Amino acid sequence: MKYLEEEDCKFLIIMDSFDCYQAPLDWENAPVINDNYTQAHPDVLIVNIIRGTVLRGARIWILGRRAAVSQIPSRLIDVVTEIQGFSDEMKDDYLTKRFCDAQQAADIVAHYKRLPTLQILARQPFVCWMVATVFERCYRYQGYGVHPPRLTPFYVSILIVQTNRRLQFYYGKADNDLKWSSDDMHLLTKLGKMAFKMLERNISVFCEEDLKEYGLKLTEVTVFSGMCTELPTAASDGRRMYCFIHFTFQEFIAALYVFTMFRSESKNVLDSGVLHMPKFFTPKDHTKSAVGLVQCALDRTLSSPLGHYDMFLRFLCGLLSPDCHDNQLSGYLFRHKAPKVGGLDEVQRLLEHMILTAEEKYKDRVGNLKECLREMTQEDE
Repeated sequence: MKYLEEEDCKFLIIMDSFDCYQAPLDWENAPVINDNYTQAHPDVLIVNIIRGTVLRGARIWILGRRAAVSQIPSRLIDVVTEIQGFSDEMKDDYLTKRFCDAQQAADIVAHYKRLPTLQILARQPFVCWMVATVFERCYRYQGYGVHPPRLTPFYVSILIVQTNRRLQFYYGKADNDLKWSSDDMHLLTKLGKMAFKMLERNISVFCEEDLKEYGLKLTEVTVFSGMCTELPTAASDGRRMYCFIHFTFQEFIAALYVFTMFRSESKNVLDSGVLHMPKFFTPKDHTKSAVGLVQCALDRTLSSPLGHYDMFLRFLCGLLSPDCHDNQLSGYLFRHKAPKVGGLDEVQRLLEHMILTAEEKYKDRVGNLKECLREMTQEDE
């Protein structure tokens, strides 16, 4: 196409999904190519196109995750644009235009607004997309959407969708071949452990050195997983910093780690050695029981004056619901026909007791405790 070299020829090159290109790009040492005819490896061609030495007249538009595109030297970039979020009007407009069925769109808009937390989270376009994806499936069943949706099943859906998209998008898996391998499960466990340790330290950002501490790879976590993103500004020492796609997602992944350790390995990683159970529980209700696990979580939650364990507790109670751990996550994170978690009646008694007690001591926590109880006991419609 020799006309591309003509001075008055204007054209655009779009590099979509830049994060899909997994080969390393050597910005400093790749050979310089000054024409459009020299044959070279795609790695070298991409570097030279962005340098502007190949296809010199091109305008280049690159799309991808921040952690992937930020590897391009800043001297080669003219403009950076990032989607910051939807306004309330944009959220409703997106969800309304997403569906051909006007009644279905109206039902979904009304339903997600029944849960204020979800309404706030939907400011992120990705969460708004998940609202449409998850509730479109739910509304295929008649009568769905009378009660406020539970948050935990929604976050479990995000986890499953993102993990499956990772397998399809980056590893070429077919729709009928999305079984999670042991490596996929270990990735989630390691990521969950890091999220939990960050929650204990009351921090929400991490760097590459932190990932190495948990045996995690930078690209796998920050680009492929779809659960983390890079922060716009580096640390004061110049290090690139990362965080989860939302702080509540860090709390969810942390709760999933704690629950997985409890269900799969019979470990209570919250156990501090001292358990303050209400008097009406028997000695058998030790730390390795479901009620003991929740009591340990309650101790942390109620002793945290700023409430930074509130959502963690809510997600942990939600994961105890058979609908989450025995239905949604069955065949993914847990094997089919694995025993359900027992002792949920005791957990319900504990939460009901704590709600009554909190009316006197922790009035500002009553609302969250009621949500914890609802997350565990409400049956999906």
